[in-house]
Amino acid sequence: MKTNWQIPVALVSVVMGFLLSTQFKNQMDYRQSLPSRRVEDLEFLLKNAEHAKEDLTREVAALRKQVQGGGGSGQRAAELAAGLVALKGPGLEVVVKDSAKSLQKGEDPNVAIVHNDDLLRLVNELRAGGAEAVAVNDQRLVDTSEITCAGSTILVNQSRVAPPFVIHAIGNSDTMAAALGLRGGIIEYLQFYGIQVNISKKTEVLIPMYSGVSHYRYAKPAVMTDSRP
Repeated sequence: MKTNWQIPVALVSVVMGFLLSTQFKNQMDYRQSLPSRRVEDLEFLLKNAEHAKEDLTREVAALRKQVQGGGGSGQRAAELAAGLVALKGPGLEVVVKDSAKSLQKGEDPNVAIVHNDDLLRLVNELRAGGAEAVAVNDQRLVDTSEITCAGSTILVNQSRVAPPFVIHAIGNSDTMAAALGLRGGIIEYLQFYGIQVNISKKTEVLIPMYSGVSHYRYAKPAVMTDSRP
């Protein structure tokens, strides 16, 4: 049964998707491939999109308050899955910084900095190691989250993040650390280029609630019927 908050949330999600879905996807190292004027244009568009995102996020937050405090265990489980509840538990803190080494003559400076795909690989390894919840610079990652870049800027949930990059993950710290430390894995790859990675096991890690807006263009709720006799 539909509730009166679902329609406005859906409308906000559609608008948010329209504003953001066509911008800044799969943008890799624009400083190398685009003239500086083009990069400036992208940064201008990014600022406009961020302002729109802030307005819509405030509206969604107000709508969420209307449904807080109600619902049973099913609703609670859905909120957990959607990242609408802050979580805490044992896990890892992974701090990633650009290389501090001096570049040699003719060396590509891009090898010394952290890229969005580096963060994505780290997150994927943590999930492979059983991470139950992950955040990058306090940006909670959910099924619709993206780690992309626009020019020299890394975006998580369409929000700017800057080094040092701090990844928090809740789960078995030993298993997740082992997944990151596999021979020939992401940590070894980053350290080869001088990228600084520090892994700390924590007795308690705090993962904030998801602050973005989930938007689905094609998926719609389905009415399930019991086909058993």
